[in-house]
Amino acid sequence: MTHPRLTFFLELPAAEVTALLARPGVLAQLTACRAAIAMALLDLDPQRAQAIRLLTAHQIPVTAWLVLETGEGYWLTADNAHCAKRRYAEVHAWARAEQLTFAGVGLDIEVPHSAAAPLFDQPLRALGRLLRHSRPEHRVRQARAEYEELIQQIREDGYRTETYHLPFIHDEREAGSSLLQRALGIVDVRADREVLMLYRSVLAPPFGELLVDAYGGRAAAIAVGITGGGVAVLQPAFEARLLDLPALLADLRRARRYTEHLYVFSLEGCVESGLLEPLSRADLTAPHDPPRLQRLGQVARAGLRSLLTVETWLQRATLRRRLHRGAEPSGQPPCHL
Repeated sequence: MTHPRLTFFLELPAAEVTALLARPGVLAQLTACRAAIAMALLDLDPQRAQAIRLLTAHQIPVTAWLVLETGEGYWLTADNAHCAKRRYAEVHAWARAEQLTFAGVGLDIEVPHSAAAPLFDQPLRALGRLLRHSRPEHRVRQARAEYEELIQQIREDGYRTETYHLPFIHDEREAGSSLLQRALGIVDVRADREVLMLYRSVLAPPFGELLVDAYGGRAAAIAVGITGGGVAVLQPAFEARLLDLPALLADLRRARRYTEHLYVFSLEGCVESGLLEPLSRADLTAPHDPPRLQRLGQVARAGLRSLLTVETWLQRATLRRRLHRGAEPSGQPPCHL
């Protein structure tokens, strides 16, 4: 039996991390999984440093997952790249002072924290509002440049870099668009490893189970979930959709067909739900049933790419007309990401 490397996201305050790792069997089960941890650095205190040293001593690599203060957006966005650079400098200095060894640094690029709950509560209304108030393209381009500088600095400091991306970033690339980046505040940033967050729990059944096969073909790494945990404002939205063991194993086995780099959100959810122990013994190469309505995922993606392509064409045509008339274009000329 072969077992790919599993990386568990862990998003808890330091005291709760310590308590979780002290629970009977957790460290042994993580070792049996050949697990790694992507730990959200909600705080930089001695108790968290001690937890990282404990994991490292058990040969469980830890990636430093960068997050910000809630008022700064929490996740990394097109609006807070300068905060991300400052936060990384703090993390790097803390790691050196505490003599910590990180396997890498993770950049979690999502919508601003303030927009997340409305997108789940009233998605069409919230998306319409975000589209009407889209950022100028030069802001997304500038944010991308700042994140590229940050990634270069992280590499120079000796760390591997990884990004945690929403899957439709691939649709934007293929369409040559930046519409969703401007509206949602995400940024198409390339790192040493790109992890696509293909969380079944984000979509209502049965559509969530289509994500892995819809986007897995070009994924360097795949994250599945949600088993519990996460930011408090979103937990109510996922309560009825948390993965049980059959759903978790099905998604991991689907993902295993595309990559050996598998991520699970989250460790605390797996422990609380009793999933970690059976997961540590599971054969992730075992056969699995294809999802219902499997073709629907590809059809939906094709539709989204068509819409993004049309928007890009219209934007370019508008710019050409302005230039032909001798008018100054508003903002900066498009540079599609």
